[in-house]
Amino acid sequence: MKKTFLMLLILAVLVVKGQHALALIPKQIDTVQTNPNLIVGKALPAFTLRGADGRSVKSSAIKGRVVLIDFWASWCVPCRAAIPHLKDLYSQYHQSGFEILSVSIYQNSKAWKNAMLKEAMPWQQTIDKYEAGQDASVMMNLLGIQSVPFAILLDNEGKLILINPEARSIDDYLRKTFTK
Repeated sequence: MKKTFLMLLILAVLVVKGQHALALIPKQIDTVQTNPNLIVGKALPAFTLRGADGRSVKSSAIKGRVVLIDFWASWCVPCRAAIPHLKDLYSQYHQSGFEILSVSIYQNSKAWKNAMLKEAMPWQQTIDKYEAGQDASVMMNLLGIQSVPFAILLDNEGKLILINPEARSIDDYLRKTFTK
């Protein structure tokens, strides 16, 4: 009887502690939803980034296409693991009006350039530098994004449709949009 009671007590403590621990884990989607610059159905604020060739890339240049903005870093293993899937999406839907804009956050431009060469991503590559004294890059701070990988999907009017979606959600949206 004492043994059963002790086991139940330990189990109850573990359940309560586990619930408490889960409540403390920040959910990315909750954090960005409070940012007024990332609201589903609204356009992103205007932005300018530097392309891999050194030229400016403005947000106005991507309007009129369905765009996945992919925030990544050369040191981010999950970011690099997602690239083959992005290549598949790009090759399948680019001719229909789909674009990818990769935004690399970096502190080491050489590592970024090496990663771009190695991965051979055929879409637009941009960089977003860290601001002095900040813990994230300029655009990430503007949008309230706290970590990479992170992605946002915009419709052809530049309005936000998906915030940090799973791969399947992106696939579903693109399939519905481009296979009519």
